[in-house]
Amino acid sequence: MSLRLSLRGFAVAALASAIAAGAAAQTFSVAVPAPDGTLLATDVYFPIGAGFGPWPVILQRTPYGKGENTVRDACYLFNLWGYACVGQDERGRGNSGGQYTGYIDEGPDGRATIEWIARQWWCNGNIGTFGASALGMTQYALSPGAPPALKCMVPIVATPDFYHHAVYEGGALRYALVHGWLEDQNALDLFDPLKAHRLWDSWWAAWAVLPNVATVNVPTLHIGGWYDIFQQGSLDAFTEFQHHGGPNAVGRQRLVIGPWTHYGTFQNMAGQFTYPPNSIFVDDIFSVVHEWFDLCLKGEASGAERWPMVQVYLMGAVGEEGAPGNTWLDLPDWPPLTNPKSFFLDPSRALTAVVSAAGELGLLADPANPVSTIGGQELSSEAGPYDQREIEARADVLSFTTPALDAPLTVTGRVRCTVWIRPDTPDLDLAVRLTDVYPDGRSMLVTDGIQRARMRCGDDRECFLTPGVATEITVDLWSTAMVFNSGHAIRIDVSGSNALRFEVNPNDGGDLNNPSAGVVAHPALLLGPDHPSRLELPVPKATHVLRRRLTLSHP
Repeated sequence: MSLRLSLRGFAVAALASAIAAGAAAQTFSVAVPAPDGTLLATDVYFPIGAGFGPWPVILQRTPYGKGENTVRDACYLFNLWGYACVGQDERGRGNSGGQYTGYIDEGPDGRATIEWIARQWWCNGNIGTFGASALGMTQYALSPGAPPALKCMVPIVATPDFYHHAVYEGGALRYALVHGWLEDQNALDLFDPLKAHRLWDSWWAAWAVLPNVATVNVPTLHIGGWYDIFQQGSLDAFTEFQHHGGPNAVGRQRLVIGPWTHYGTFQNMAGQFTYPPNSIFVDDIFSVVHEWFDLCLKGEASGAERWPMVQVYLMGAVGEEGAPGNTWLDLPDWPPLTNPKSFFLDPSRALTAVVSAAGELGLLADPANPVSTIGGQELSSEAGPYDQREIEARADVLSFTTPALDAPLTVTGRVRCTVWIRPDTPDLDLAVRLTDVYPDGRSMLVTDGIQRARMRCGDDRECFLTPGVATEITVDLWSTAMVFNSGHAIRIDVSGSNALRFEVNPNDGGDLNNPSAGVVAHPALLLGPDHPSRLELPVPKATHVLRRRLTLSHP
């Protein structure tokens, strides 16, 4: 979950700015005690030319090493802006003591660090936090019950909901993300504990953020990407903090979502697309963060007080001159007001505006031959919108497509697909991809999701399928903001796997931590009036402000 690639421009520019200004930050190192006495290695950077303090302070907590360029150079930049800066290794990482526990201890450790900073002579009592990916998740982790000295946060491409967005999506383990990141961090000892708690239980609840959102009192600038691994986490964090947080959080959140992947945050290249230059955020990130901190930590009228609540990039067709979309929307809230528009799965493999005639189609899910992941919301250099025709050519993928659209169709919000099946196994997965079909035949991924059948009744219990009994399963495809252009078509691909993005289901209902070779599932997809399998798209009710280029400070 590192953002070393996507924030490299920030770090390089920060260092260049510091060198150009001739400002070598004054630095010292100290060990800060965690609540259990574990010593956390901490670097403190004082600004030069900004008096003798005390100063407002910006904190970055990281599992990647507090001395790495991303943290150090961001501190140099914050120093130039007149802020002291603190970089800290998480427990068990870098030079800190203790054993790394993932995010279990990040809340208490982070809050203790905030309290420690607030007691120092060089802190004026106003503290902010900053960082992307893992550094963003440490911010969310400390936000419930945070000390009052914490005045604002800037988590980038992160989530406050580790269970639903990072580890288990639709009840299916995000294998490539979780195993891949832990392996990269030499922390695979954490993999088995995560698998031991497949159901939501007291272990997860003890360090969860959103169930305790009423104790979050922090104005926060949430930044995410439509193709980011934590996309829905950025959206849910904004919505929950904005409407259900404490008095200092409600109504004081801001949200920015661009057409970005995790490694491509603030850039205009995503998957096989190069979006227009107005989607690039690198030039703006400096002013955005600067204005936010000046407002929250210095109380200055920086321009951030005039920002719209929500700014999202409305994606459109790429490479088609004059195509609608590919612009920024100013919104008063998220999710926006929408009307659901249903497209029904038809036996002819069409998506239709009216309920189809009754029928059924056979689907095959073979654990020994899973359908491959191509692009999507992955921690990979090959994330984002990719052509799905390679998997659509497989016999075990069912595709359903609308006729070419007569007019553009705008979609903003949560996408869901409800599928009726008649199973022949006690468990299976339904993986659904939503694509934009171009006139030349390309089937470009927009978003996707999965639902493990045994987890369809809730995340805290299992309910297995009864072979032969018709069952309704809803797949959450997370969210998007997209204009499907006229002449294009909308398509969904339904399969029994999406690997290695998600752990492959053996389908037999056995112990997933000690799986068998599995069995081939042959569910029937049921269609028609009695079994209305359908794609549900959120169509906006209102027209919002469109801008050619993102400019957060308006005159």
